[in-house]
Amino acid sequence: MGDPSLPASWISVRLAQRPLLACLAVFLFTIGIRAALLPVLHVPMPAVHDEFSYLLAGDTYAAGRLANPPHPFWQHFESFHIIQQPTYASKYPPLQGLVLAFGERVFHRPSDESQEAAWIGVWLSAGLMCAAVCWMFQGWTTPGIAFSGALLVALRVGILSYWMNSYWGGAVPAIGGALLLGALGRIVFNRQFAHGATWAVGLAILLNSRPYDGAVLAVLSGAVLVWRFFRIPALATRVALPAAAVLIPVAVCMLYYNARVTGHPFELPYQLHDRQYGAAPVFAWSSAKPAPVYDHAVMRIFWSKIEADQVRDTQTNLLPAYLIKLASLYGFLFCFYPLFLPALIWPYPLQKPEERFGVFLLAGGLLSLFPINGLQYHYAAAIMPLIYLRFLHSIGRLWNWRPNSKPWGLALAMLLIALIPIQFGRDVWKLFADGEYAPPMAQPYHNMLQRLEALPGRQLVLVRYAPSHDVFQEWVYNRADIDSAQIVWAREMSPSEDAPLVQYFRGRSVWLLEPDQSPPRLTPYQDAPALQSMAQKAE
Repeated sequence: MGDPSLPASWISVRLAQRPLLACLAVFLFTIGIRAALLPVLHVPMPAVHDEFSYLLAGDTYAAGRLANPPHPFWQHFESFHIIQQPTYASKYPPLQGLVLAFGERVFHRPSDESQEAAWIGVWLSAGLMCAAVCWMFQGWTTPGIAFSGALLVALRVGILSYWMNSYWGGAVPAIGGALLLGALGRIVFNRQFAHGATWAVGLAILLNSRPYDGAVLAVLSGAVLVWRFFRIPALATRVALPAAAVLIPVAVCMLYYNARVTGHPFELPYQLHDRQYGAAPVFAWSSAKPAPVYDHAVMRIFWSKIEADQVRDTQTNLLPAYLIKLASLYGFLFCFYPLFLPALIWPYPLQKPEERFGVFLLAGGLLSLFPINGLQYHYAAAIMPLIYLRFLHSIGRLWNWRPNSKPWGLALAMLLIALIPIQFGRDVWKLFADGEYAPPMAQPYHNMLQRLEALPGRQLVLVRYAPSHDVFQEWVYNRADIDSAQIVWAREMSPSEDAPLVQYFRGRSVWLLEPDQSPPRLTPYQDAPALQSMAQKAE
């Protein structure tokens, strides 16, 4: 498989020829380099709405629960991407939360911040992602190319991207995609039919992290299997049986999880949240729906105005928006260096089945991004290995391209290979030159959090936003067990609605926080001026 004419000097041949050892080396390389950068690239601070939702999931699972009972004052605790009824839970599929829960459960110490322990789960998952990509490449190309390609993925995506340096996810669906695709290569090219179980494990990971992506890859990989083996029906059984042995119990667990969170086995938490809060469709073919009634202006503005306007703009310009998605994804994976583009679209004949099937799967995966309104790079995490596989196949062709007997292809291939380590070195140099890094959006919240944690006793903080508040700068997020938390964050609603909340949390110091003041102003609640109007409450 692959192009065996690539010179052995490109990699350490002895290590690459031992597949599991090569994967282990990639894993240790990824987590080791990231650990070495901790003095300048600290444990990340959560800043984005989604991160806090995932942290809630991790906190919930670490406590041994699938969901939390709704709080009697749940309206004060409503926040983004979080369900409050019929349970208090994250809207997202469970696997990223389980990764965070693993870190929190295994590595948390009383003197630690739980988010720091949770990030260890992210750190390990990013290393596993790069190892899984190495394993996937081994099923589609030569061991040396697979090992080198996985190191490039680690340098570009695994160490410095937000897939490693946030709580948002990206590594988990990439692991699922790599396992599914690696198993597919072994089934199709080597007839290792027991990897039907590995294919199913990859699909199960995707269904519990990125369900849409999982469905797309299941259909595309199924088409490849049918095309390859449609004349030998007995072989389909040898793949289907181990796959069913994995997927049937996974499906039962998914139905049970849904029932515990939403009350209905066939309703995903994401669907329930969209029904309760969403005003904009997820896919281009869907039409807008009437906006729900919101308890808080900040949520109404975010869901029914900002999100709806962005979706409307996308649906009006579908093709330009799709091309922008592809260009943005290209920049994330290849640094916007234009030289990578010829390698990705190099018009050589697809002579080998690895090349033909790889291009088919990649084309289908990229087309699946077309109907999605908006793009975050982890939306393409499952097909990320295919994009780099295409790059590696093209590099193999370029390596042997010698127009007029001159090694121009070799020079271009070596330049492309070198660009990713060069960019990585530039990014690391910038980290050391700029000093300690912290996301600006997260810093005010965490400064206030440290200030409150230093106070004696337990705190209740009512948050009052100004009319000009930036809805992406959210402050109201809580632990899974709200009542036992040292700090409880709540939305100020009105004097008559806030009084029972304050009484419920009697014994706590009560504060009014005005985060839109410069600097954010924290005032004892009894000394703060009362909310005189209902301007902050949603209409």
